[in-house]
Amino acid sequence: MKHQLLILSLICFATLSKGQTESTAKEIKQVPNLAIIRTLDGKKVKGWFYRINDDSIYLLPAAKKISRSAFLNTAINKNNFAYSITQVNTISLQKKNSALKGTLLGLGAGVLTGVIVGFASGDDPIQPYSGDPFADIFIALGNSFAMTAGEKALTGGITFGATGALTGFLIGKLAKKKFIIGGKKETYRDLQGELMKRLIIR
Repeated sequence: MKHQLLILSLICFATLSKGQTESTAKEIKQVPNLAIIRTLDGKKVKGWFYRINDDSIYLLPAAKKISRSAFLNTAINKNNFAYSITQVNTISLQKKNSALKGTLLGLGAGVLTGVIVGFASGDDPIQPYSGDPFADIFIALGNSFAMTAGEKALTGGITFGATGALTGFLIGKLAKKKFIIGGKKETYRDLQGELMKRLIIR
């Protein structure tokens, strides 16, 4: 049991490290951002954040799957939508698959933490019976809840893993950057540099 849990924790650690490395590498390559534009007349538009200039924001169709080559092909076909800055109220940006990445990282971190804490706490002591029937009832009850370090590691891995996965999912899902433009070019120009950093193609 201990060997299996140790292997499980090492796998989770490797997954966590790989996820962090891949995440960093993708950030360097600029992962596509899913954009939600809300116009001044109340319309809501969703698409992949593609290009900006001094007057407009361009989005590509929000297909379920998108890649850099798909961006390039779409760009060549000019299949994009332009929104004038004077009509844009807000634009919210979110990294591609941020919820899934958050879930996996949270799961890996949670399982690893639970396993380490479980093994570190050791086995629960088993109380000897006293010979008093009344007292032995409570001793037996207490001993029934006693756990070995391996059982604690398993329970902790499941509990912390589930909690970490849920937390990571919520953080990833809510990790959006909102830019308030209000149809004002002056405001947009102040935010233009920050928006440029989130483009996949420059």
